[in-house]
Amino acid sequence: MSFLRLEGLSKSFGNFVAVKDVNLEVEKGEFVSLLGPSGCGKTTTLQMIGGFVTPTEGKIFINGQDITEVKPNKRNLGIVFQSYALFHHMTIHDNVAFGLEMRKIEKTERDARVRETLSLVHLDEFAHRFPRELSGGQQQRVALARALVIRPEVLLLDEPLSALDAKIREDMRIELRAIQRTVGTTTILVTHDQSEAMAMSDRIAVMNNGKLVQVDQPHTAYEYPGDSFVTEFLGKSNMFAGIVKDVSDGLTAVDVAGVTVLAEGNQFEVEAAVNVSIRPEKIKFAKQSKGVIDGAIKARIFLGNQWVFQLDTPMGEFVVVSQNTGHEEAEEGHKAGLDWSAQDMRILPREAD
Repeated sequence: MSFLRLEGLSKSFGNFVAVKDVNLEVEKGEFVSLLGPSGCGKTTTLQMIGGFVTPTEGKIFINGQDITEVKPNKRNLGIVFQSYALFHHMTIHDNVAFGLEMRKIEKTERDARVRETLSLVHLDEFAHRFPRELSGGQQQRVALARALVIRPEVLLLDEPLSALDAKIREDMRIELRAIQRTVGTTTILVTHDQSEAMAMSDRIAVMNNGKLVQVDQPHTAYEYPGDSFVTEFLGKSNMFAGIVKDVSDGLTAVDVAGVTVLAEGNQFEVEAAVNVSIRPEKIKFAKQSKGVIDGAIKARIFLGNQWVFQLDTPMGEFVVVSQNTGHEEAEEGHKAGLDWSAQDMRILPREAD
């Protein structure tokens, strides 16, 4: 049996349906991210788990117990907010100890658990400082320590890294994931940052318009998205509308603006309206007329570890990403062939206009 279970969870605000029939099972110790754009329902879902929003329909279970009607302070959940929500008049020790005091934990045990948790987040030496004396990353670790010290059954993270600058955010991803693995707490992260979700999660639950549209391991969701929305939300993709023209020998031929492209699989019938997509990093440059299609380079951008190219082709505009090998790459205005494998091309259902 799953440790955390959302069963038919829905929430409406008047006529607006924020979350619709969400079903999700999370195993004990698993790290799952609710991922999606603003307004997709991920934060409302987290707030329902936390008890801050009452579901219109559905149930929430933790370890087999129905907690749907249980008050937030009785759910034994640890919560880390985007804003940290630290008490600025209290020392770091007292901030972390606050939840234990509210639970009437005896002082000797309380102090021991605070020391243990501050050590876990590498803030042992900062116990007597105040939040204003710490960096943003350190304050976020204090917030994490405060959530973990009560030994919660589930840890809820609401956009916890979004207020940090890019370099600290990358470092905190690694650190937060390592801490979560050490303590083994079942964790739900809400984020709109696909890189963050894929870097930290055992599974990602992609949401759109209040619904769960795909739940998978990060690599699986990225390589085998279930629809066009997931494809475009999880990183960059070259996507084109086409019509299936032939299905044979495990391959599907799709006509895109007069160009035939091949993809593995036979899940669509001839004349089906589809989208085809391929990730920029899957495309290789080739000599003219030696690839799938030829194009003209209209822009290139150097990002240090990689080059990004924009090309005009008969199919439309392509973006190609090449790793920096230390050699000068093709210049703007040059023409080149673009080549890729049929196994890297994805065919997706196309919604009616």
